[in-house]
Amino acid sequence: MPFYLKSKKASYWVNITVDFILLLSTFVLIYFFKRGYIDIEPAFLNFMPVYIISWLIATVSSRKFKASERRQIITHLKPYILSILLQIGFLSILLYGFKWYELSRFIIFGSLGLFFLFEILLLSGSFLYPFLFNKEKAPQSNFQFYFFLTEFLLITVTFIGVYFYKRGTIQLTDDYKAIFVILYLTWIFIGLSVHKFRIYGGRNYLKTIWPFVKATIIQLAVLSFFVFAFRILEYSRIILFGSVLIFALFEYIVVTILYLYKKPLESDETEIDFFRATLIKEPEIAIPKPESERMLEGKYKIQETFIESQGFEKKLKNVYLKNFPNVYQFIDDTVALYTIDLMTAEVIHSSNPFNIEVLPDDSMDFFMNLHTVNDFRRVNQYFISVNKKLKQDGLFVGHFETYSKRRQKIFKKYPFYLATIVYFFDFIWKRVFPKLPFFQKIYFAISKGKNRVFSKTEALGRLYFSGFEIIALEEIENEIYFIVKKSKTPSNAANPSYGPLFKMKRTGKDNKPIYVYKFRTMHPYSEYLQEYITSRNGYAENGKIENDFRATAWGKFLRKYWLDELPQLLNVLKGEMKLIGARPLSNRVYNEYPNDIKKMRQKYKPGCFPPYVALLMQNMEKSIEAERIYLTEKQKHPFWTDVKYFSLSVYNILTNKIRSA
Repeated sequence: MPFYLKSKKASYWVNITVDFILLLSTFVLIYFFKRGYIDIEPAFLNFMPVYIISWLIATVSSRKFKASERRQIITHLKPYILSILLQIGFLSILLYGFKWYELSRFIIFGSLGLFFLFEILLLSGSFLYPFLFNKEKAPQSNFQFYFFLTEFLLITVTFIGVYFYKRGTIQLTDDYKAIFVILYLTWIFIGLSVHKFRIYGGRNYLKTIWPFVKATIIQLAVLSFFVFAFRILEYSRIILFGSVLIFALFEYIVVTILYLYKKPLESDETEIDFFRATLIKEPEIAIPKPESERMLEGKYKIQETFIESQGFEKKLKNVYLKNFPNVYQFIDDTVALYTIDLMTAEVIHSSNPFNIEVLPDDSMDFFMNLHTVNDFRRVNQYFISVNKKLKQDGLFVGHFETYSKRRQKIFKKYPFYLATIVYFFDFIWKRVFPKLPFFQKIYFAISKGKNRVFSKTEALGRLYFSGFEIIALEEIENEIYFIVKKSKTPSNAANPSYGPLFKMKRTGKDNKPIYVYKFRTMHPYSEYLQEYITSRNGYAENGKIENDFRATAWGKFLRKYWLDELPQLLNVLKGEMKLIGARPLSNRVYNEYPNDIKKMRQKYKPGCFPPYVALLMQNMEKSIEAERIYLTEKQKHPFWTDVKYFSLSVYNILTNKIRSA
């Protein structure tokens, strides 16, 4: 198939003509770049017939314009590579044979190099044109055009940068212009030969990087051969070889980044979408549960009847936990160990998930892993695997290290200033990287998920997400030990988003549903702990959960100054809310309001700053009364009421008289 015109009706001679014009254009362009004018010298005019004949012979011999059904761009490239090599070889023989030493090598071979580069660009464009504009399915290709352009820019910038470092100028001399062209040509030919203009899509990093390492070695060998064979020892080795090595370094970095970008995320971390707000369902108010029927004398029992054999209790104390007396005491204080059958209990010390998967499903009453949860790459998968192996209400015992305990350990181990530096980088690497797009892949590719750090909220939330319910928690030797029971089969719901934005369904004007935006101020998986927190801590006077440890440090700051409400300005811009108004409510809370306030609320849009902020009436009963006062005033003086309540709200927030939580 023709090159410049992809249609089968395209004329062979049209392609020849276009290629001929391109040949002359690049020659004139390089000549002008070298001389500063386009008045061709007589010596070059005498040389032009040879230049054109060599191109024609190479074109016909390579058959690069022969029509064919080539489905991959690399198969299109081969005759063009053959053509340019034939032309360079033919011209080199003639130049040496007729001793045309006065002709500029840069003009001759530089124009050929630019001509070949433009051919590749036009070839790529013509190859992709029908698939971009006719919406045809593009064939699979080993050649990645955008990566080729990236490398082209890298090698150009690197050579000029090294030249500037060595000579203090970017104005290349004639000799180095020729070297520049040779560098380009060797880079292209060697790159195509080793198939490096593609990124291997597999999981093996060595297979991905090897073509680039091989290309670097071959290019250094070829350049060394030219230096030795032609005795061009006057060239700077730093410029010649340094530019190749520095380019290779940047090339490896780019390839590594692309490899990690394409590689599937080998973890259960959720990739963040910064531009999407996750829908969070309104949690129900938890009703305190009666004491479990399985509690016996303050301890959790497995069996309804006593187990005569006390083999498991003795083995746990004298074998498994012989060196962990505090851990045994914690378990013994919580669980009636004499109700556990040794045949349905398992204690291991391993981060290998295979040791869990081999156990029969629904077979265990008690499972304990002495290996820290922080070393599991896929924590949720590990928890869910344990859930499958346990019987209903079976117990799972484990432990994890929180980021706060990690901080205490670091500051205890190092002097204060050194500990501050160590903790900063530890925090960035183990807390920030696993939560950010792309950096997640870098982190897990290097760390393999070992020695991860969780917040207490995230670790416990993952347990609830995986179908467990907390029985007891205990801090032992700077780690949190947990005893949880299997309460349900894990759902197939996707992991929660770690994104900074979330939205909740609320009731707007005329009872129409709206979605209110807020900044996330809690640790990941906090929504799964709603029932656990409320059933144990209850609610404070302001209607918020008492001693809620799920909020982050920066989240508390945002709440203190009402900054977590800033995304609600999106609702204001959408015309769903106002700056001042009754707070947007969920259907459950709205249905609990008095009828008179319901009727008044329906007339107005909800607001970012609710009335209780201005009136300092924050608990549930007082906030309802604050809305009654506000709505009554607003019916009489709509504009001035909003001005008054907005001013009071801002004053109360800035003077720290009230906070959102």
